[in-house]
Amino acid sequence: MAVTVRAFFLAACASLGVGLTGPAAAAETKVFENSFGRVEVPLAPRCVVSLHDLSLTTQLLELGVKPCGSTGRKKLFSDALFRGAQPRFDVAGIQYIGSHQAPDLEAIAALQPDLIVGLSYHAELKEKLDKIAPVVLLPAREADIKTYAKELAELVGKQQRYQELLAEYQWIVSEFAKRVKEPGRITVTTLEVYPDGFQLIGRSGMDDVIADFGLGRVAAYREARQNVPYSLERIGDFNSDFIIDTYEEMLDSEAGTAAFRSSPQWQSLFAVQNRQFLYLNRSRFADTMQGMIGSAYLLMSHIAERGYKLQQD
Repeated sequence: MAVTVRAFFLAACASLGVGLTGPAAAAETKVFENSFGRVEVPLAPRCVVSLHDLSLTTQLLELGVKPCGSTGRKKLFSDALFRGAQPRFDVAGIQYIGSHQAPDLEAIAALQPDLIVGLSYHAELKEKLDKIAPVVLLPAREADIKTYAKELAELVGKQQRYQELLAEYQWIVSEFAKRVKEPGRITVTTLEVYPDGFQLIGRSGMDDVIADFGLGRVAAYREARQNVPYSLERIGDFNSDFIIDTYEEMLDSEAGTAAFRSSPQWQSLFAVQNRQFLYLNRSRFADTMQGMIGSAYLLMSHIAERGYKLQQD
């Protein structure tokens, strides 16, 4: 491994008025490479800043790495919330650095990080962040959870822990296959309801699990666009054997969407009428390997280990 002195990091801290504690010593490094390029990163980072709480901060904690700073959610006069991490992990000492859409660069620099981890849409900030510390972007929006979690584990030197999580997940997939012989006959719609409509979103790796289990999708779902708003009038197009939605307990989203779920259009859905609507806490299982494992266990119990009805029967 190469041994380098992070001159650009020292200069950035100086320009922001941030002083360094301890000697400005050289750090042992390695080159990390993925679809977003090659970056020289510390072999054993001492202070990792995460630009996304639900996907990155929680995954770091699952791997055994506690970031020194993280984006999160924050209401006026309240403590920051790190989605997916609370209350599963001890988040004491993780500094709030703003929202994932608009991280606070000065707050990041003040932490004197030696590694910053973000997602593809943080590319527009990369030039500025590079002046603080090496920046690695991961494909959490472009690839499945297994892919970006593997990259993150490689980045922070936790490949063994990743392999343990992957082995557990693959075991669940194999167990599901033993119990459900024709999974493609079972249709599932994953969505997220809002007060004025819904979007096709599968939180906590649920969409990855559905694909790995071989479960089916209705035609409208296969042809529709994800992460775009749909009105209540369109909900019937996605009528499936099972419907899965998630709520955010910390943000009171369940109460805010009660009227939608009380509407005649919603109540007439096959899954709702047959008690095959699954309403899950989205922060209990984040968009991470453990989140995907949790989602797999949930689908195992609700489909493979109970009776259910199918529209086509």
